[in-house]
Amino acid sequence: MTEEQQWFREKTPFEGGRSLGIKYKSKLVEKQSKFQKIEIYDTVSVGRMLVLDDVIQLTEADEFPYHEMFVHPAMNVHPDPKAVLVVGGGDGGVLRELIKYKGLERIDICEIDGDVIELSKQYLPFTACGYGDPRVKVYVEDGADFMRRMKKSYDLILVDSSDPIGPAEVLFKSEFFQTVKNALKPKGVLLTQCESIFLHLHIIEGVVKATAEMFKHVQYMNILVPTYPSGMIGLMVCSKGPQYHKPRVEIPAEIQETLKYYTPEAHKAAFVLPRFAAQRITCQ
Repeated sequence: MTEEQQWFREKTPFEGGRSLGIKYKSKLVEKQSKFQKIEIYDTVSVGRMLVLDDVIQLTEADEFPYHEMFVHPAMNVHPDPKAVLVVGGGDGGVLRELIKYKGLERIDICEIDGDVIELSKQYLPFTACGYGDPRVKVYVEDGADFMRRMKKSYDLILVDSSDPIGPAEVLFKSEFFQTVKNALKPKGVLLTQCESIFLHLHIIEGVVKATAEMFKHVQYMNILVPTYPSGMIGLMVCSKGPQYHKPRVEIPAEIQETLKYYTPEAHKAAFVLPRFAAQRITCQ
């Protein structure tokens, strides 16, 4: 293998002509599932790396900011979460953080591509370690179809989606958000992956528009993840109950000790947007 052949380069029209290169030692998996191409690499500098349809989903070196911020702000602010649904997230990173909370009674995950789950269990144990928790129940099917059967069932719904191309495109539409709302309990909250303020403001604006009339509060959270094209990614927080930009309680010490990114201060800072983004993203 030549020097040039040892580089994975993320090149998709979605990133507007940008490319991210990661040097790798070996390709561990290349499989075409029913829904997408799945690749897993052993890289030189960022450990194991999961790629779906030529787009980097996570690396071992910097997956933790994304997964920690997906879970701990919501668990901090919701008054009494008992039932959680993860939509997507087959790599298991969100589950890994959720199972740290002993008060959760029901942890469901609905992932459309079962191959992502099985390959993550085999090759990505650092994220997929939560599948063994007895509270976790796995559903391999379309998330929207699943939620239509689950009216007012969940305190939290966490949509860990890939970019709005291919099978994940439907997860950014108004119809999907209405389905999520119906599956939430009266004070429930949705957190959904919502792209980068530097590359995808038009997509973020579209999600705000689609959710603003459905939820009491809609707020955008910004997270630093070096491997993603702009070095950051965002989550949209859509709440039927309280706002989420201020921590309500302290994270239990035994959980905080396991974390590398989340703190109450990082929680508050994530909702403070630079001026150019705040002017475009009108939240409530």
